[in-house]
Amino acid sequence: MESIRVYEYGYDNKKEGGIRTPYQIDRDRIIHSGAFRRLRNKTQVFGVFTLDYYRTRLTHSLEVSQIARSIASNMNKRYGLNIDIDLIEAISLAHDIGHPPFGHVGESIINEKLKGITDGECGFEANAQNIRILNFLEKKFYDKDNNKIYGLNPSLKTIDGILKYKLPYSLSDKSKHFIYDSDIFILERLHGKSFIEFIEKNFHYINKYENKNIKEEFFEASRCLECQILNAADDIAYATHDLEDGVESKLIDATGRSKVKRYVKASGFLAGDLAGIESGIDKFFNGLTDIFGSFNDNGRAAQTERSGARRSPLLSGDNIYPAMCQIKIKTDLKEFFSRYISKFILNVDIEDREKYIGRGKNDLIKKIPLDFKNDSYKYNLIWKNEVNVEIKALKQISYRLVMENKDILLNRYKVKNIIEKLFCVFSDKNNLKLYPDDFQELYENGFYGGFGKNGFYVMCGDYISGMTDIYAVKLYSALFEAKSFPGISSSIES
Repeated sequence: MESIRVYEYGYDNKKEGGIRTPYQIDRDRIIHSGAFRRLRNKTQVFGVFTLDYYRTRLTHSLEVSQIARSIASNMNKRYGLNIDIDLIEAISLAHDIGHPPFGHVGESIINEKLKGITDGECGFEANAQNIRILNFLEKKFYDKDNNKIYGLNPSLKTIDGILKYKLPYSLSDKSKHFIYDSDIFILERLHGKSFIEFIEKNFHYINKYENKNIKEEFFEASRCLECQILNAADDIAYATHDLEDGVESKLIDATGRSKVKRYVKASGFLAGDLAGIESGIDKFFNGLTDIFGSFNDNGRAAQTERSGARRSPLLSGDNIYPAMCQIKIKTDLKEFFSRYISKFILNVDIEDREKYIGRGKNDLIKKIPLDFKNDSYKYNLIWKNEVNVEIKALKQISYRLVMENKDILLNRYKVKNIIEKLFCVFSDKNNLKLYPDDFQELYENGFYGGFGKNGFYVMCGDYISGMTDIYAVKLYSALFEAKSFPGISSSIES
C-alpha cells in the first residue's frame, strides 16, 4: 500500500513531473483546505475569545506536526526505518480538522442529538469526521458523470494514519471512538474482508463495559505505526502545551499540588501507576516552585523555603528590575516545558508488533487478522522509562486545575446551550433555506441520499461541526437575540 488514492478518480491522476510525492500532495491539499484554516478559530482548551496567545486547534495541530516529525526522524535514524516524514506531517495537520466548535463538549452534544433524532442509526465522532471531510466535505474533485464528490481524494495510507478507531459505528457502543458505517469500505481496502468479519463476529464482546481494556488493546493493535506516532505526539502536546497555557492563565500555580493529588488518590488508579503519577505531580510543582519561588513579591531575588530550590543563574544579588523578573520567569517556563517535550520524544521507542500482541494480551487481540509483514504494521510504539506515567500525571494536573475550573465550566454550560439550539434549528427540514448555498445544493442534488431518511440530519451534523466557535456564537446571536436586528442594538445601549 504505497500511494493508492481512496478513490480511483481519473481527474486526480495529474502528472507533475515528479515535483511532489503523493504524501506531499496530501499535505499541501490539507494546508490549503478551508477546514484546516477554520481550526484557527476552534477551541483547544481555552476558548478563542480569551487572550491571543492561548493555543487553538490550529496551533495545536502545527505543534503536533513538529513533535511527530521529531519522533519519526528519531526512529528512522535509530533503526534505519523509512517512515515518510511528509506523510507524518500530513496526518498530523489533518488529525483535528473534524473537531466541531467548542471542542469535546460540541462533539458530545452533536453525537447525542444525532443519535436521538435518527433513533440511534447515526452518530458523530471527531476522528471519523476527519475522514468525511477529507473524502467528501472538502470540495476539490467532482465527477459530473456519476454526480459524486471525491473531496481531497487523499492517499489510503494518509487516511490509515489518521484512523485511530477502526470500529464501525453500528458495531460500536455508539458513545465515542468509531468510524462511520459509510466508510467501512476503507477498512476493507486496508485490511481485507477478514478484518470486517472479525469485528462482526466479536463486536459484542469488545463493547462490553467490563472489557474496555480489551477495546483499547484492539484500537492500539490495529493502528499503523504512523498513527501511533501521531497519537504519541498528540499526547505529548496535550500534556505540555495545554499545561503551559494553564500556567500562563494563572489557573495553575504552585498552590495546586494538594488539590490535584487529592483528586488523583480518589480516582482509582492502579497502585503502581498511582505512585508514579504522584511522583510526576510532585516533580512538576517542584519545578514551578523553582521558577516562581526565586523571586519575592517586589521582583527581587529570593530563596524559596523548599530545600534544593534552584536560584536563577542570572541573579548575582538582590537587585533586579521587576520587568526583568517577568522576562526571566517566562524564559524559564519555556525551557521547563521544552525539557519535558524533549524527554518524552527521546523516550518513544518501538518493538516487534507480534511480540507486543503476544505479551499478556487477550486471546482475541492475538487473532486480529493484520499483515505484520507490512512496514506500517511490523512495529508497536512503546514508552521507555515510564514517561507514559509522567504524561498521565501532567494530564491530571491540566484536567483538575484547568478543565474543572469554575469559569471554564460556566463557559461549557453556555456553549452546550448554543450547540443544542443550533441543532434544533438546523435539524428542522423546513429550515433548509437557512443553510449556505453549497449545503443546499448537496442536499437537493442527492449527495446525502446514501443515508436514506437520515440524510438531512447527517447534513445538519456536518454543517454545525464545521462551524468555528466565533461563527457558532454569531449565528446563535442572529437567531435568538433581539439585539441582532438592524438598528436595535444601538437603541438598547442608549
